[in-house]
Amino acid sequence: MFSFTTHLFTLFVASVGVLGLTPNAPSSAQSGGTVTITWSSTATDPTFSIELTHPSFNAAIAIANNVDPLNNQVTVGLPIVPADSDYTLQFVNITDINQVFATSPDFSIAPAPSTSASASTATATMPTASTNVGASTNGASTAGASTGASVITPLSSAPASAASGASAVSSAASTTGSGFPTSGATRAFAPLSGLGLGIGPVGLLAGAWLL
Repeated sequence: MFSFTTHLFTLFVASVGVLGLTPNAPSSAQSGGTVTITWSSTATDPTFSIELTHPSFNAAIAIANNVDPLNNQVTVGLPIVPADSDYTLQFVNITDINQVFATSPDFSIAPAPSTSASASTATATMPTASTNVGASTNGASTAGASTGASVITPLSSAPASAASGASAVSSAASTTGSGFPTSGATRAFAPLSGLGLGIGPVGLLAGAWLL
């Protein structure tokens, strides 16, 4: 009987000692984020632990230990939990979690922050590098085309001596009356002009023989 009375007295003293603890419902709570928990207290309130509860939990989740009641607030990290309402905070005895000093009003926890925004930002930066590489490639291609043009240009114009030789042979063939087409005579005598053959009967006979 004496021990039972002592136990009841201890529970009474403990309950009286925490009458000042009054937790407030957290605002802007987000799954996996941080939240600031506030409360009111008195000088006689004991140190406590904070646990997160929900009807779907098999057991409460401890989120803060050995909290000084006189601080009247603490910032803690929340675990990853389903987005829902009906969450509560319990201030419990640090040596016996079954002894609940105070319980907060119900509050909601929002979903965890989405990572799609950061992923989109990373993806958006990729074309910049690709564009720069493309610009370099285009620049190299343009330079290559320019170089090719500079090499081909001299080849498109025949040497002056060859041109004059071909013109002379063409003129001679057209005045001999040999009956060969002027274009044919040009094809026959143009290669020989590079050998320094003179324009005359011998040159014409040689051209006819080649045809």
